Amino acid sequence: MRERQPVRRLTTAVVLGALLLAVALLLPQWWQHVRAAPPWPVPAASLERARAALPRLPVVAPRGLADYDREFFGRPWADVDGNGCDTRNDVLRAWLRDTRLDPVADCVVVTGQLTDPYTGHLVEFRRGPQTSAAVQIDHVVALADAWRKGAAEWPADLALQFANDPANLIPVDGQVNQDKQADDAASWLPPDAGFHCAYVVQQVLVKDAYGLGVSAEELGAIGEVLSGCDAAEPGITGGSGAGVDPAIGGNFRDRRQGRRPSDPEACLRWHGTGGSRSAAGR
Repeated sequence: MRERQPVRRLTTAVVLGALLLAVALLLPQWWQHVRAAPPWPVPAASLERARAALPRLPVVAPRGLADYDREFFGRPWADVDGNGCDTRNDVLRAWLRDTRLDPVADCVVVTGQLTDPYTGHLVEFRRGPQTSAAVQIDHVVALADAWRKGAAEWPADLALQFANDPANLIPVDGQVNQDKQADDAASWLPPDAGFHCAYVVQQVLVKDAYGLGVSAEELGAIGEVLSGCDAAEPGITGGSGAGVDPAIGGNFRDRRQGRRPSDPEACLRWHGTGGSRSAAGR
């Protein structure tokens, strides 16, 4: 029995050491996925534009959805800018970090990591029938919401442009996107309260650019959020970890004129470039 005790102690020490090593290796990865995010900074100019634009938005009684059809906005993720890549992959390439592209179709993102703006958590993206839905592209102003509040009378080219405009698109956690459905800001806000200001600023400026309306409840909900927003200090930007920053409301043109969408780089300047959320202390 005495001869076995050193062996048992050695075995116990080895097992404990392995467990501690596993914890040390896995804990940082787990924390990246679940840690709370700091508030997402909104540039002062963007916040001022949204506050000025909100009273201009027409207050409307939303249409019913009985006649709504997603096909009104055209084929999902069309290559509207003619760069050879569909809109979904354009957005994924812009937002995800550590991306790997398909060696044959170099527009297509195969893997990458997203710091989800709606939750603040890290989401792993892997392209495939069972895995692609982990990251979905959200229309910040939902298509059905736009249709109910002014878009139902649009010509087909403007509807297609709206559905593929990077100024209204954010890649997010798939389940959160499903939870949102087509709700407006009166019914749904991102789980991460630190993104509320950036979210409603983006909604206001998209609706203002496209001449869309708001419901009375939505107007009140957005106004309440905006009243509590603070502008970011100069030089601080938000970001997805990929250097993309929803520096909300950069250089909008009036989308109602049916003009061709801007090229991806111009649209992404609306979201900002070169910043990262780490600049805000993350």
